[in-house]
Amino acid sequence: MHDFVVPDEVAAQASAEELVAYGFPRVLARPHPDGGWLVMALDEGPYPVDTVGHRQIEAVSREAAAIARAHGGRPSGGSRFDVSRIAEHRTWTAPIEVTGTKARPPVPEVTVVPAPPLEPLALTPDFSGPATVKLTGLDDVPWADLKHAHGSADDVPDLLRELAGGTQEWNGVLDELFGDNLLHQGDCYEATAPALPFLTELIVADVVPARQRRDLYLWLMVAGGRRNDNLVGFAEFARDKGEPLQPGAWTEEVFRTVGDQVPVLLHRWDAEPQGIRFLLAVLAAQHPGHGVRAADRIAALAAELDGTQQGAYLRLALELVHGRGGRALALATEIVGWADRLEPEWLEAPGVPDEIKAAHVLAEGALSTIE
Repeated sequence: MHDFVVPDEVAAQASAEELVAYGFPRVLARPHPDGGWLVMALDEGPYPVDTVGHRQIEAVSREAAAIARAHGGRPSGGSRFDVSRIAEHRTWTAPIEVTGTKARPPVPEVTVVPAPPLEPLALTPDFSGPATVKLTGLDDVPWADLKHAHGSADDVPDLLRELAGGTQEWNGVLDELFGDNLLHQGDCYEATAPALPFLTELIVADVVPARQRRDLYLWLMVAGGRRNDNLVGFAEFARDKGEPLQPGAWTEEVFRTVGDQVPVLLHRWDAEPQGIRFLLAVLAAQHPGHGVRAADRIAALAAELDGTQQGAYLRLALELVHGRGGRALALATEIVGWADRLEPEWLEAPGVPDEIKAAHVLAEGALSTIE
């Protein structure tokens, strides 16, 4: 079921008729509780239960959205269901009901090419040694006055100190700090950006083992990626509402703060194992003003990993650090063709610069390679 909201009953009737003409067997419309009319286009499929099927459904949805937009409408989600529930959906009624003669809308041809192999990246050699890190300036931040997902951020310094002290509950503490508090459900908060430089302090102290250092780099990547995720994810909504495209609260500050860490972290390139150099390259590509200084190193690592998934992401990173947005988007398009966790619609986000769309593909794809 593909849902759309249109301005009024006239637009609902016209949208329903055009959607049926396109191929949907049945379209219903009724007043929306928040204003306008909800148009629901039934697509009985079936579709393959795999990446091809998922992408076919999304492509059909985009075509249907174009019809709704022609009548002043916008997408409003929808639902997917097993074929066993088709009879239930056929019994639905609404003030507007339009039935067509076609069994289903046109099914687009979708090709998913085989993915390159995923290379296990080493986290050795590792020269860290056990010690406690003193987090300079931690008590100078007014944490009690800042907010995270669950209220006051006065618990943040204690969690950071646990990490600095080499806690045996590393994963749990790190997940509480970021997964629960500072990046809860992917949102950024007032306290998110001030906490990030302390991750860099932990990294450069050379007392945190490589696997745990990788965790810290990953959280920097996730935090910095929220801005682009917002821009790409909400581009269509902003376009349909006629509103300027803006990133979510605090995401721009978080993005800039992560960028401020990149020069210091790039100085560690030669000391870090391959598995962390890969993440450094991805971070550098998100901030090309700093990252271009690592272009030769990124190129060398891409050559080492040529023919692998990570090699493809590194070639994309190289285009981004050189500021070649068009070429970066072309490489991102190739990657989306085989990376089943990435969404083709990211490449078409309206009003979003090519380099931001490509950087989003890079960040999300790189995260998917981490075991």
